[in-house]
Amino acid sequence: MRFLYAIINYRLIIILISSWPMLSQAGDILYGKDIKDQASIFFKKIGITGEILTSDRRAFFSCTEDLEFSPHVQNDWRTVRAKCKSQNWQSILRTTALAPNDALEKKQGGSSSSQVVSIVSNMSKGQIIGEENLALVSMPNQKVFEGFTRLEDLVGRKVTNNLAKGTILKPRHVKFRLNVNKNDTVLVILGNNKLSITTYGIALSSGQKGDLITVENIKSKKTFKAIVLDEKKVTPLANM
Repeated sequence: MRFLYAIINYRLIIILISSWPMLSQAGDILYGKDIKDQASIFFKKIGITGEILTSDRRAFFSCTEDLEFSPHVQNDWRTVRAKCKSQNWQSILRTTALAPNDALEKKQGGSSSSQVVSIVSNMSKGQIIGEENLALVSMPNQKVFEGFTRLEDLVGRKVTNNLAKGTILKPRHVKFRLNVNKNDTVLVILGNNKLSITTYGIALSSGQKGDLITVENIKSKKTFKAIVLDEKKVTPLANM
């Protein structure tokens, strides 16, 4: 019985390997930029000021209809749920929208302040942000649009240009630390929890977790599209 089971598993692995290059090119996907564009239209309709915080290159499942957006926490649009009914999936994403009370006070012309993240010393382009580089400071609401409100959202990112001490950090000032860099040797995982195989590839482009990149199979030299899973780990697009 064990011998038969081993033969079946072996044949499944052979099938997966042989179909891998072809399957990895199949299927439509939705990119972060597509979701940001849809969210922007929706936000304008309901009078929300803000945008989705995600990489333009991040890959999501396909969706044959417009996404539905709703606050992850009631009346708080700082985190939204993007839901695709046709393909039955959803994703929780952060935004630059103000907290409910701040948004109300801003609309009413109030002068209350919010806490936002600033840097406590000069930082150089490409420098990785550590918690010791950050502090929360209070500023009037009208001056903190797009500012970050949590230190943990910034730790580990790189700054995009030279920044002076006291700068209020905004999305344009930072980028995520990449989980895969071009020319990295990456672990390629194909399959699921019950049956999976691994091999190695060379990253032909860089990406952070969730991004779609191009990878070259070390043995066959064939290229395929893959999703970044974690530090130097990817899975072929067709495996998602």
